[in-house]
Amino acid sequence: MTHERAWTRLPDLLVDRDEPDLLAHVAACHDCQRQLFLLGRVDRALRGAADGRSNARRRLRKLRWLRLPSGLAAAAVAAAVVLTLLTSHHDGLRQLTLRTASGQAIGRAVLDRSDAENTSLTLVARGLPAHGGGSYVLWAGGSRGRPTSVGRFMVDRSGACRARFNHPGGHSWARFWVTPSGQPNAVVATT
Repeated sequence: MTHERAWTRLPDLLVDRDEPDLLAHVAACHDCQRQLFLLGRVDRALRGAADGRSNARRRLRKLRWLRLPSGLAAAAVAAAVVLTLLTSHHDGLRQLTLRTASGQAIGRAVLDRSDAENTSLTLVARGLPAHGGGSYVLWAGGSRGRPTSVGRFMVDRSGACRARFNHPGGHSWARFWVTPSGQPNAVVATT
């Protein structure tokens, strides 16, 4: 894969990490790593701004509803429905703390049921070593069976990251651990 082709396809990595040629190029190219990191920051900022605008619009609509006496009854019914949906949706939510060998908490892995067939895993960490390009692999293991690579992620200069992975449901992962790319036996953090 040429550098120019990889450069134009970097935004694809924000959504899908199933392109081994592109990932191999990014792992070896510091310029592409930096650009991918910057694209990720812009993507998160734009999503955050869009969420903020939609939240403001929702609050304004709620205030209009509350002006009417019948709006209070409708708001109470809506709140009950939303509460029921939220509690049933988050039954599968599971949060695990990532710790270094010395026991220091450096992050968390949050598992949540995306839909009937998929599970979403969000990894948030701070303080991972940023040397060697700052590229890591997240591994998962069940109560039995072989370890599975969940995906690769990169950290910024301070060792911080936020990565999201989707994988098929039906697995009951017992623990997660992080290793530097290319060093599967050098565990940096584990749950």
